[in-house]
Amino acid sequence: MKKVFFLAMMCLLAITANAQKCVVLDFQLGTNVTPEETEAISYNFRTNFYPDNYNVLEIDRVNKQIEELGYDKTNMTKQQLLQVGRKLEAKIMVVGTLNKLMDEYSVDVQVIDVSTGTTIASEGNTFQKSDYRREIKYIAQTLVHKIE
Repeated sequence: MKKVFFLAMMCLLAITANAQKCVVLDFQLGTNVTPEETEAISYNFRTNFYPDNYNVLEIDRVNKQIEELGYDKTNMTKQQLLQVGRKLEAKIMVVGTLNKLMDEYSVDVQVIDVSTGTTIASEGNTFQKSDYRREIKYIAQTLVHKIE
């Protein structure tokens, strides 16, 4: 039994060691949305975005790096975003914007290669407030399939 446990742990460590880092930022505050709405929907996205070949860094670690660099996390330029990714030694980063018009939310998300600054995948959708969990999960899973 100890041998099986040891082998399982070694396999897990090998997989984790080979995985590259991924930064998933909170969505940018767009039109007609509150910081609380943006934070909640960003959190929901992060819980559904888990690509096999990447370790998604904890948002607290990411926010600490943003703070150390002296950036305003609600309004960063693309160069600042890439600098955060590079400091965290991430291969990719996920950024998005949340907007609301009347009773509909609109989310646009991009996966960016940190070394080149190019968008390697993107996805977006418009949905009713009551459908946000299903739609955000769909966007997250679609992006995972695009990058794997």
